[in-house]
Amino acid sequence: MEAVYLSDITPPNVLKNIKGIIFDCDGVLINSFEANKWYYNWFKSNYDLEPMTADEEKFVHAHTNEEALKHILPADVHDEALSIRENPDLIKAADLIEVENGLTRVLEWLRTNKIRAAINTNRGDSLPAILQRFGIENFFSPAVTYGMLPNSKPHPEGVHYILSKWSMKPEEVVYIGDTWVDESCAEQAGVEFWAYRNPNLNARLHINDYWVLSNLLEKAKNDVWADCSCS
Repeated sequence: MEAVYLSDITPPNVLKNIKGIIFDCDGVLINSFEANKWYYNWFKSNYDLEPMTADEEKFVHAHTNEEALKHILPADVHDEALSIRENPDLIKAADLIEVENGLTRVLEWLRTNKIRAAINTNRGDSLPAILQRFGIENFFSPAVTYGMLPNSKPHPEGVHYILSKWSMKPEEVVYIGDTWVDESCAEQAGVEFWAYRNPNLNARLHINDYWVLSNLLEKAKNDVWADCSCS
């Protein structure tokens, strides 16, 4: 199907009658790019290395913490770097994280209309604290994090796990992500992919604004889904 770039004039029939949305975390629920830059450049500085390149910044944003550190640091310091991740100075990175504008409205709309929401992320144990920080922890079930299952993204195991918990089919769900890792994960799982603020991804729907998405979801409910015989 042809990709659609969401706007105020997008016809509501571009939305399928979904029963659940799976969200990535970083870059989709939260704006953590600057926080990630600060965090991983701390390690670079600790080992007297130059700050990350643009390509390294993109890599660490999409991969697990362990993969990111191994990618940006020399092999001879990998073990030491992994052992100092609990350094209290690193908590400062959390102050740079912001919740995506308009997200809470979308989540409230989904809950009101009995549409499930879940998370599939390569972020690890820090996820609960971040969700609690912005008061959105109760919107998601389940929340799949790195280490929870044998395989992390782009492997589709996380999506399969969520579908099993929801007792839903792939065609009843969409996946919102912002990197090729999410795109590949959704494709392998057979779930429709919506890209958030990344026009370079191959997606059915491209979203730049959650306020616009929530308005379109409401229009779709009133104008399109009401005529659907699906339960």
